[in-house]
Amino acid sequence: MDTNLLRVAFWVWVVEIAVSAINYFVLMRRVYAPRVGELRSHQIGMSTRIVYIFVAAGFLVSLEHHYSTADLVSVGLFWLGLTLVFEWGGSILTRRPVREILVGWHVERGYMWPYVLAAYLLSPLIVGELASVG
Repeated sequence: MDTNLLRVAFWVWVVEIAVSAINYFVLMRRVYAPRVGELRSHQIGMSTRIVYIFVAAGFLVSLEHHYSTADLVSVGLFWLGLTLVFEWGGSILTRRPVREILVGWHVERGYMWPYVLAAYLLSPLIVGELASVG
């Protein structure tokens, strides 16, 4: 595993998480939710988040030109792990009830959190492979 790639991937993830905080606390909660409701706000915010996760992956592969497919899979796993630890850890530290945390996991009700996690996992590989073809 390329440690430089992981270091850069970590900092790209940190910036993405900061953007996600703005997306959630400002846009989703204060702009979208009052106008379109909680579920639609979640859908707009998570769709937007998926897009900028792929943009972050594009930024990463544009910065780091030397990577293998295994490196890209490792970055996806790294981002997924960091995100799960951050989201669950932050929720537990703020004493957010587990039932509230799990709301976003209910895709059958229209929520999209699992798709966001899939974007973290797969975006480095998809973007990296597309960049190597082009």
